[in-house]
Amino acid sequence: MDQHNQYLYVISIDALNSNDFHYIRNLPVFRSFITEGSYSNNMLSIYPSLTYPCHTSIITGTYPNKHGIVSNRKCQPYRYKNPEWYWYENDIQVPTVFDYAMKQNYTCASILWPVMAGADITYNIPELWPIGPSCFITNYIKNSTKNLIIPTLKNIKLSCSAQPTLDDTAENISKYLILKKQPNLLFIHFTQLDYMRHRLGMNTIEAKDLLDNFDKRLERLINCTKKAGIYEKTTFIVLGDHGMNDYDKYICINSIFKQKRLLITDKKNSIISYKAFANACGGSAQICMKNKYDKYLYEKIYNILLELQSNPINGIKQVYTSEKVNRLYHLDNSFQFVLEAENGYVFNNHICNKLIIPRTKLSKPHIADHGFLPTHPNMKTVFFAKGNRIKNTYIHKMNLVDIAPTIAMIMNLPMKNIDGNCLKSCLEY
Repeated sequence: MDQHNQYLYVISIDALNSNDFHYIRNLPVFRSFITEGSYSNNMLSIYPSLTYPCHTSIITGTYPNKHGIVSNRKCQPYRYKNPEWYWYENDIQVPTVFDYAMKQNYTCASILWPVMAGADITYNIPELWPIGPSCFITNYIKNSTKNLIIPTLKNIKLSCSAQPTLDDTAENISKYLILKKQPNLLFIHFTQLDYMRHRLGMNTIEAKDLLDNFDKRLERLINCTKKAGIYEKTTFIVLGDHGMNDYDKYICINSIFKQKRLLITDKKNSIISYKAFANACGGSAQICMKNKYDKYLYEKIYNILLELQSNPINGIKQVYTSEKVNRLYHLDNSFQFVLEAENGYVFNNHICNKLIIPRTKLSKPHIADHGFLPTHPNMKTVFFAKGNRIKNTYIHKMNLVDIAPTIAMIMNLPMKNIDGNCLKSCLEY
């Protein structure tokens, strides 16, 4: 077969996880992946188990210490109330599967995939939104490939609610691409499940209803490949990126740093100077020192964190040095420490007069979050594949970084210096 006469479509359902497997295995389309293809309900995420680092690991086959996307949002103490997100592809420090595919003259499409704004691919609608007063639609038009502007405007239905508007738009544009353009590689990111679980909690009736809807979304997308005449030549991959854990308390490390005069705020609680700052990542937090070479300050902060950890009421499960967290979980950046939260707690950048505050004390509080260690029992996720070159097998254990090398093997892409392993057991040669 001509290598350009094959297709691989990756569908990410944000927050789909191992706890969902017992339910979705009985839904018609998910069941077809189990009976016809390969699957795992034991896929480890990465650290931190957040959407943007996870999706970057999916397309690079590397951990955050290589690809550089260590959180959803950047560590920006002076604008901690409204920091920038890692939206732009040029923040990724290693090549992606798209880079290799484009060099092989494949046509590539990315629909609402994180950290893809500005990527030099055939079709691209990145996931981003304006921080300032700029128009939502204008922002998308500015950062999408011009060949998708008209299809996007035709397929988007304006609504007061972000969801299901975003997922409906992602589906409609993906169906347009499959029917009209047949890209060789298509990556789609659906976010409504994550959106709902943050607000309502991990296990709800609404989540089951939404999983039913996702099964129908998958059916419609697969049917499009049949209408386009490429079904037999297409590999389908459906996966999650992380789990979700309910909580009822926030840990506000920056409140302690303010008490210790390690950061100074004005009357509006804006930071005007700092020596240390905690960048909250849900179930974990990354502690950054302004002067990373100050050994005295390093020891002072380390002792403060260890003392906080020693009292169970503070909700800190583990204090990692950057060296240790890099060695154990491949996480490295400009921070000096990483904190892991206990069950029932997550971290928050809020600065107040208390370390621990109930979830209900903040406006519009969430109920569930992620960002915990990949070994956390509720952070494991799922993987399904069927179609061209996929065998029928169960994969007992795998990692998120195994996706890219598996795609590379299927599409004959020469990816190098990756951390993951190709899932050879599920491939036909």
